[in-house]
Amino acid sequence: MDHTIDPSRVHHGWDRTLEPVLRIASGDVVHYDLRMAGHDQIAEGDGYAEARLDFDTLYHLSGPVFVEGAAPGDTLRIEILELEPGDWGWASVLPDLGLLPDDFHEPWAGTFDLRRRGTVEIAPGIRIPTSPFLGTMGTHPDEPAQASAFPPHKGGGNMDTRHLTAGSMLWLPIWCDGALFSCGDPHAAQGDGEVCVTAIECPMRATLRFTVEHRTIPAPRFQTGGPLLKVDESAGHFGAMGIDPDLMSGARTAVRNAIAWLVDEHGLSAREAYVLCSLVGDLKILEIVDSGVWNVGFTIPLSIF
Repeated sequence: MDHTIDPSRVHHGWDRTLEPVLRIASGDVVHYDLRMAGHDQIAEGDGYAEARLDFDTLYHLSGPVFVEGAAPGDTLRIEILELEPGDWGWASVLPDLGLLPDDFHEPWAGTFDLRRRGTVEIAPGIRIPTSPFLGTMGTHPDEPAQASAFPPHKGGGNMDTRHLTAGSMLWLPIWCDGALFSCGDPHAAQGDGEVCVTAIECPMRATLRFTVEHRTIPAPRFQTGGPLLKVDESAGHFGAMGIDPDLMSGARTAVRNAIAWLVDEHGLSAREAYVLCSLVGDLKILEIVDSGVWNVGFTIPLSIF
């Protein structure tokens, strides 16, 4: 069966006591009209001064959906059938958040026009491909009964995995009867790492199919419907490295290295470069086995210039 979930029935964190918004059978399809993170807190054209971002209610999660026959120890397979972003989205740099809070003290927010499907202009002359996905998809982790929407957990949650685009499949462990699935935090574009703390946050129409599998998996897993990258790779990539015995220090060095290149070679401001890194750049572990020293890479596709 096909179902349409009530878009006004939202919650702002994981709560096992919530009454399910929808009950479905295994194999059913659900159509969503998802609110963006920051719904009614920022408007198209707003900057940080006009926005009223409230992190207690920033995420508008749809659900929970109760799947009949789902029991703890089972697995929920989610097929991502369709994802259609709205007309605009936003990104921000916020104090004390992101990978480089010591480098960016001034808050910033800006909006982006998504009406030209397939690409979005991030800075003058720089367009990146859109690749819609849902930042949050999860089953309730059972314990604690109430939890923040932000950190991911053993049932998935705010995983921000940009590869979960239309055509992909996600498998989540089930910890509660009915699975109690919720989703939200739609993104139009994001790089691996989401380093400035936001992607392009936007509303999204989504269609998902749910199937209960009577087997146990140790953690979330996924399968894409095609290549991981949705950028033109023919021009190659710029790569920056951060070599350090500490993973986070190495990641910061790699991103600082990339920001410096964007400023020096492409004339961006440091803030523009930081946001661009979050929306299209990818953090990678280039090497992990060498005497306790990480080589963290950060790559940017050259086709966007």
